[in-house]
Amino acid sequence: MNKIKISETISETPYSRVSYCYLNGEKAVLKTKKEAIITNSISTEIEIHQFLNKYSLCPEILEFDLQNNHIVYENIQFSVENSKYCQVFLKIFGETVRKLHALNYKNQHISSFDNKIENYRNILSSNSTSEIQKGFALFDKLYKNPSKLVFCHNDLNPMNIFLDKKMQFIDWEYSGLNMPIYEIASIKKSFNFSSDQFKIFLKAYGQDFNLNDINEFEILVGCIEKIWQKVTDMQKNIY
Repeated sequence: MNKIKISETISETPYSRVSYCYLNGEKAVLKTKKEAIITNSISTEIEIHQFLNKYSLCPEILEFDLQNNHIVYENIQFSVENSKYCQVFLKIFGETVRKLHALNYKNQHISSFDNKIENYRNILSSNSTSEIQKGFALFDKLYKNPSKLVFCHNDLNPMNIFLDKKMQFIDWEYSGLNMPIYEIASIKKSFNFSSDQFKIFLKAYGQDFNLNDINEFEILVGCIEKIWQKVTDMQKNIY
């Protein structure tokens, strides 16, 4: 086992802690997982990284330790958080998301998005509000007859995206098979794109979506965020 020295915490949730560290003197990123039913396991995240790194879509894993539930991956720079979303960025972003969605990634251990939602539903079965129930009802409506499923990140917000010579994504805790329109709607909401920005992004993505459908899925994204927060608040009392 190589020597790891933790320098500072980047983020922490009830499910994981991410820190800057030094691995044999080289700066890297350490992710320590806490196994939870609503997130992918550490072994699944490792497999995702190893597959996607072949396509330059995520950082390279430098070391992992299943017994201690941690992954060390290369430190990548230039987060797009607080960036100006110019035409070049939007084009690269659309093309990269399309590249992700086109991959034939299948892992029998990774749960689909609807499986993850069912886990939320089970956790909240005795602690649900009318707002939460409306969110599940909208999910049931939109996923009654799901279209073709693709491998999605499911949490592509500005903190999870880096762009230098290439665009890479981090944090694959919630990834799995899902309808691509959900990912598109989630991106639109997370980045608060203007109409013109969104048109550039969609053109680069290379597939037409009905804007009314995207708007409805964007409402669902907001509902799922509230459901996730409710579940997370409950999990804080467990972990």
